[in-house]
Amino acid sequence: MLRWAEIHLNRLFHNYREIKKISGRKKIFAVVKANAYGHGSVRISKFLEDKTDVSGFAVATFEEGKELREARIRREILVMASHLEEGYKEAVDYRLTPVIFDFEGLKLVKELDIPFHVKIDTGMGRLGFLENEWNELLSELKYSKVEGIMSHFSSADEDLDFTKEQFKKFYSFASELKQLKPEIKIHIDNSAAIPIKFDSILTHCRVGIALYGSKPYPDYPLNLKQVMEVKAKVISIKELPSEFPISYSKTYKTSKQEKVAVISFGYADGLLRSLSNKGEVLINGRRCPIRGRICMDMTIVSIEGLKVRKGDTAIISGEKLTFEEIAEKAGTIPYEIMCDISPRVKRIYHEGV
Repeated sequence: MLRWAEIHLNRLFHNYREIKKISGRKKIFAVVKANAYGHGSVRISKFLEDKTDVSGFAVATFEEGKELREARIRREILVMASHLEEGYKEAVDYRLTPVIFDFEGLKLVKELDIPFHVKIDTGMGRLGFLENEWNELLSELKYSKVEGIMSHFSSADEDLDFTKEQFKKFYSFASELKQLKPEIKIHIDNSAAIPIKFDSILTHCRVGIALYGSKPYPDYPLNLKQVMEVKAKVISIKELPSEFPISYSKTYKTSKQEKVAVISFGYADGLLRSLSNKGEVLINGRRCPIRGRICMDMTIVSIEGLKVRKGDTAIISGEKLTFEEIAEKAGTIPYEIMCDISPRVKRIYHEGV
């Protein structure tokens, strides 16, 4: 095996308990869209359903929800986005709960007579009913199977004032809907917002990135553990002479004789090409800088002064080289790094709970 990702389910369990401590009485929807951010949605959902009191799971598409039901996931599955009219048959056949964000969708779920959650737009500008539609929406919801109301914070990790403005709008609508539907599920919190103490009207929170061990911002007040470790084998070692170019476009040239290793992991596996000449991997406990352009299937790193043999393991990401650190160097966010880990990188699951 040349490349693989180890998924530590004991760390997932640890993170879930940390989130429970700070979420108070709110129940948790685990966000497992995009193959559970690259961790494997079926295996992650099964583990959480078996080992925790998770309320349900949130996915992006009916296809993702169908996959979970076919894997015998029993708890509620919210389908939050990416659905058009032709997909609603799956909502009926697989007991999926669509999130409705426009009047066309609302008409359809009322005709199908199926449970749903409704989404309002409080400042994200993406999906959801706008404020000038809320009065009409309330009257439409009165005689429907609406079971939940939600919105989405856009900047809970960086703009507390705007986040509070969003919540104020959400609270106004949710409290009116609660008078019509006293048992309604009410959720707006994402991972970044969970530490913020909002009104107890909230019944649920939706947790994604924190569940997998990445902090939404540096001083996030939870002790999280990165669930995934990404690894690859060293497949070649060589001594390059001085002034020798490395990889495509000759973006790096040795200044003296330099010992390098070729790692069987490239941008097709999820190592962003933007990390060329600035990223690192760990080999035998030491950081090894990337030399030259990252290739589709391989990456060249300096191992000068380090004892390395062909077949040794390089850590692409782990607890000592986190997704947050990699994302910062690449100018992106940990979500993208996780989701980019390719399907050809075999997932290996460690229970340990």
